[in-house]
Amino acid sequence: MSGPAVSPQKVLFIGGLGRSGSTLIEKLLNQLPQTFSVGETIHLWERGVENDELCGCGVRFSRCPHWSAVGQQAFGGWDQIDLEQIVHLRWAIDRSRKLPWIARAHHTGMLSHRQATYVRYLSDVLLASAKVAGHPQVLLESSKHLSTAALLALDPALDVRLLHLVRDPRGVAYSWTKQIERPEVTGDNTLMPTYRISRTAGRWFTDNLGFEALARQVPSLRMRYEDFLADPNQWLSQIGSLIDISPKDLDLDFLQGRTATVDAPMHSVAGNPLRFEGSCVTLTADDAWRSKLPTTDFRLVTTMTAPMLAGYGYSLKA
Repeated sequence: MSGPAVSPQKVLFIGGLGRSGSTLIEKLLNQLPQTFSVGETIHLWERGVENDELCGCGVRFSRCPHWSAVGQQAFGGWDQIDLEQIVHLRWAIDRSRKLPWIARAHHTGMLSHRQATYVRYLSDVLLASAKVAGHPQVLLESSKHLSTAALLALDPALDVRLLHLVRDPRGVAYSWTKQIERPEVTGDNTLMPTYRISRTAGRWFTDNLGFEALARQVPSLRMRYEDFLADPNQWLSQIGSLIDISPKDLDLDFLQGRTATVDAPMHSVAGNPLRFEGSCVTLTADDAWRSKLPTTDFRLVTTMTAPMLAGYGYSLKA
């Protein structure tokens, strides 16, 4: 006689191009008692297991009580996994260029052996995180990558919901040109990567197209970052509805006006340095790009993204 059916673990995947405000959104959502943040699990294998970078809680990955317990729960310890195989699969499977093969798996319902193996690793980590964290209603996953979201949505053990986060591409492109310290590392590679304006504009266009397509496969909510900053309470309520948290159970007392008190532990892997900052966060728009982005770059990004730019309600002018 079989036991009771186990409901899939609900996962809110925060998707969109980096530098779109995902870390702030994740940090605020992590304050809700029904949620638990696991950060960017796409980077867990290299930045966490291999390089032992800082967890969002401020200690090394290997010393973090949460991640130590997750490794034990999922694999009998992180030293029991074939790290070389997982990293190889991550770069072979979880890439934008592999989206046609991921789309085929969604269409046929059949995963390749390598896809199934990689998804199982990700799912084992998420399910173990939920168990160690006391079975929260929702896990917050902020890898942002379209390919990661689409792969996780293939696992029946996970109930993936998509928060499609959009920011003005001129702001995103400018942000990716800035040199930003990575406080989680020491020695070499202490700066976050920078990218050419044209590369960022192209990724903004194609990634948002992809998330629009994925939104037809999973429950989703599209949110402009600028709109969120203008009315965070309204948008947190809408996100709550997406992940089945009723208005009466949505406790937003941590947010007073434009100031948030964020003191819940955050065991996020990778992400913006904001995850290490103090418990008091002021919600302000970063509009430096409006005066600092060179005119030629502004025109290039606007031209490359114009069809979706207008569709998302952004002005084609400065």
